[in-house]
Amino acid sequence: MGCDGGTIPKRDELVRTKKKPEQKDKSSMQLYRWRNCHLTQGPLRPPIVACGMGLLYNKESVLQYLVNKTPFPEASAHIKSLKDIKALRLTPNPAFNGKAQSVGGYIDNNCSPFICPLVGLEMNDRSKFCFLWKCGCVISERGLKLGADNKCVNCVMEYEDDDIVVLNPTEEDIALMKTKLAKRKDKIKSKKNKVKQEVVVKEEPVDEEEKPIIPPILPIKTENDIKKEIKKEQIKKEQIKRPIPSAAGSSSSVTSANCRKLEDPVYKKAKLTHSISKDQTATNVYKSLFTSHEDDKNQTRAHWITYNPFYN
Repeated sequence: MGCDGGTIPKRDELVRTKKKPEQKDKSSMQLYRWRNCHLTQGPLRPPIVACGMGLLYNKESVLQYLVNKTPFPEASAHIKSLKDIKALRLTPNPAFNGKAQSVGGYIDNNCSPFICPLVGLEMNDRSKFCFLWKCGCVISERGLKLGADNKCVNCVMEYEDDDIVVLNPTEEDIALMKTKLAKRKDKIKSKKNKVKQEVVVKEEPVDEEEKPIIPPILPIKTENDIKKEIKKEQIKKEQIKRPIPSAAGSSSSVTSANCRKLEDPVYKKAKLTHSISKDQTATNVYKSLFTSHEDDKNQTRAHWITYNPFYN
């Protein structure tokens, strides 16, 4: 107790020093970024999206910022519309229950809700993960190296090196992500400019003097065409030679002639004025069946087909 008996005190026990400020745990900070939205700091829930810098968001929170026109934080200031974010294709972790698990007295809270679909690594700060801007597939860096010919191992879509975006990048990767983001925007602008130039070229009028003179292509007439033309000329000549009827009787004569042509012979027989006895096309045997025949008019007994009350 009185520093006797062979005790050797340390310097920090004898000299009072300033206490160091508490330092944040880097692993816990990284784990927080993988679990929470970068805008609202709330837990991530599907649909989950990411920006060109690799930061994770809830799509709902991004929409609220855009609709309300609230300013984004400095790290997300490059988001101007929904075109600046990409929906992620995540693979759920079957071992994740949503709660901390106790393993041999140790509480494991680092179990990630998503994994790499190829290697099976959990999506957290222990391993680097990235996604492809064209398809949105989330793959670990180790799993991405398994592919070849710049094709996505998950959905077999072609991509370029500028389409690879690291999720939750470190300070070393932030500069690389900025250059890739600028290159993608430049490509989109160049495509739009090409389309505009093509449209302007199509809309520009061409001078008539500069137009090439193309001789007209005359159709080749066959023998049948020549014969048809000759017949048409003959019909026109005959129509000219015919006498034109007077204006008064022209309309009545034409209409009566047309009516006679259009009148059906069956319709004539249905009229009340029609008499079978006067029909020249009917035979004498057929006429004798009806009471209008002369033999029936002169007989003193009833007709065998019709009922005549005068003879009963």
